[in-house]
Amino acid sequence: MSGELETVKLIRCPIDTQCGGCGDSIPFGAWAYYDPRSGEAVCPECGVERGWTSKERIKQLIQGLEIRENLKVLKEQVKIETDALMLLKKQIDLHRLGERDLQLETQIIELMNTVDSYLKQCGTPKEKEALDKMFDVMRETQELQKEVREQVQNRLFVLERKEAAARKKRQKALA
Repeated sequence: MSGELETVKLIRCPIDTQCGGCGDSIPFGAWAYYDPRSGEAVCPECGVERGWTSKERIKQLIQGLEIRENLKVLKEQVKIETDALMLLKKQIDLHRLGERDLQLETQIIELMNTVDSYLKQCGTPKEKEALDKMFDVMRETQELQKEVREQVQNRLFVLERKEAAARKKRQKALA
């Protein structure tokens, strides 16, 4: 031994076992004392009889331990839900950006149609040349818009994968 006095601990049983005192069955997950010196599990009633603690104190200890375990689970659940919420917010922002993309495309087409109509009706050759340059700039704008659209779609794809992973993690945590 290392010189330290090993103490009896109140734990949840990691396996189905028998009480070292009365011989009753202690199922997996039930609260029991574990004596590291003898390597045996002892039910709470036998622990009370052995004088390790009072019946009222054992109830308080079990309640306290269960509250700690519940807090751990709840903290983990909050983290999972917060991560999922942040992913959802990013997705919403990207969808809004995508909606604006459609508006931008519509405005570009309307502007091009207006300019084209003007050129056909009353535009001079000099105006036609200037407006053709404007068409070139608008086409470049459309190319830039296309790049932005692709980036948005790529980010949405990544977010959707993260969301699926978070969903799996939530389901695993709930199980």
